[in-house]
Amino acid sequence: MELRVALATSDGTSVDLHFGRADRFAIYRLVDDGWEHLEDRLNQPACAGGEHADGQLEQTAEVISDCRGVAVALIGVTAMDVLLSRRIIPFVLELPVAEALGTLRKSKLLTRNINQ
Repeated sequence: MELRVALATSDGTSVDLHFGRADRFAIYRLVDDGWEHLEDRLNQPACAGGEHADGQLEQTAEVISDCRGVAVALIGVTAMDVLLSRRIIPFVLELPVAEALGTLRKSKLLTRNINQ
């Protein structure tokens, strides 16, 4: 098993950003025996205050388009719809990075039907 996931993290130690307000994503590759940090990707957040631009949600999804899943602290219904339409599975996991990655590695949502 090898797949990529994105984590919405402000500091690299915990998943602590709302999807629409994330200005960066840490990209990891999950492998059979653990994970490897590949890179951090900058993003232009879609939310400003209580409003968001739907087109910007699409751009945020594009930033992580090579990932199978994304872990966030919070996410709205519209953003979930955008991600799911791209076959990116959102997870609300406000956890330390290592715990979030452990949870993602065990997720059957990520590993089931990976080639479809």
